Amino acid sequence: MFLKNVWIPAIAGMALIVGCDSKPADTIPKTAPMAAKEPHELLAHLKYIAVRKDFADIPVIAPQDLAGLYGNAWWFHNHAGQMDLTLTAEEIKALGADEAVTLGYLAPGVSMAGMQAAMDKLSAKQIPSLPDAMQGVDLLKVDKLPGEKENPKAFATMNGPLLRPMYNAGIYRLLKGVPAELWSEVALMKATPNPKNSLETAMVLGFQGKPIIELTARQKADKTYGIIYIHYLVQPKALAKAVPPAK
Repeated sequence: MFLKNVWIPAIAGMALIVGCDSKPADTIPKTAPMAAKEPHELLAHLKYIAVRKDFADIPVIAPQDLAGLYGNAWWFHNHAGQMDLTLTAEEIKALGADEAVTLGYLAPGVSMAGMQAAMDKLSAKQIPSLPDAMQGVDLLKVDKLPGEKENPKAFATMNGPLLRPMYNAGIYRLLKGVPAELWSEVALMKATPNPKNSLETAMVLGFQGKPIIELTARQKADKTYGIIYIHYLVQPKALAKAVPPAK
């Protein structure tokens, strides 16, 4: 039975560590997990997608209902941009979101936070010019999916043919905030059913006992679960510092 509103020690689901040199067991699935019939089963999908980079599994954890999907994608890219998380040109192409680059709402290797920081350095004359990846990128557009009144034509594309690719690209982009080396130690810490919406469950993921991500799962019509919200509780740069040094 799925545990409700219970804090779960972060060690749950991990191998007990015996001795200083022991390593946690590899909890990353080797193949795509079955569709999640309980909210907590989504964690296996997140680990699999983040580490194995199997983008074909993303639709399995995506909402079936298109209503609200644009808002999910909008948030994913906006939050990823704030966290300075980017996608490579190869990832964007593989995720089917190339047209978003043409429209100016995605830029390979660029985030709104990173570009703002670079522009601040340029203004302070700390750098001679913006990095090549940022040349020609519009800070007012990148990572900010358009509203219907703001840009009807771009909105029609984003909320039409690009809707699922943008959702897929956004969720993978956010997963990149946890280094691949750490995903084995990411565990479910808390799961709380929404008292106002029986289809939704809020969850907190932790690393070494500390909350790092909160997310919301929603039950679909087929009784499996998808993800509609992800929010970092710590800066991804802090997680990057937790990666063990290479031996």
